[in-house]
Formats: sequence, structure tokens, C-alpha cells
Amino acid sequence: MTFCENLKREMAYRRISQTELAEKLNVSQATVNRWTKGVNQPDFQALFSLCEILETTPNELLGWEN
Repeated sequence: MTFCENLKREMAYRRISQTELAEKLNVSQATVNRWTKGVNQPDFQALFSLCEILETTPNELLGWEN
């Protein structure tokens, strides 16, 4: 699975909206929207913050898990 699919899955599982996630990361909702649509990906700092919030690993979010 791709990053955007994994991100959407984790957000749905934890019932976190794009707006709520954006607030926790101190980014715009539009930024989170672009991540969920696969337009772009977060930088490393945001990726690690996402992992903390979603209680997952970078490998899992990036789809590098076997």
C-alpha cells in the first residue's frame, strides 16, 4: 500500500479527522489533504510526528513493512 492509503487507514482506525491531525501537527488542513490524496508527502519531522500521533512506525506508514 502507498503512503496516502496507509495514512488514511490509520486516521480512520483512530478516528482522527484531517482537521484534527493538522492541528496536532501545526500544519494546514490543506497540507494533510494533499498527503491523503498522494499529491505530496510529509518531511521527516512531520513523518515522525505523524507516527507518534498515529502510534505507528515510519516503515508502516511508508508501506515498507513486509
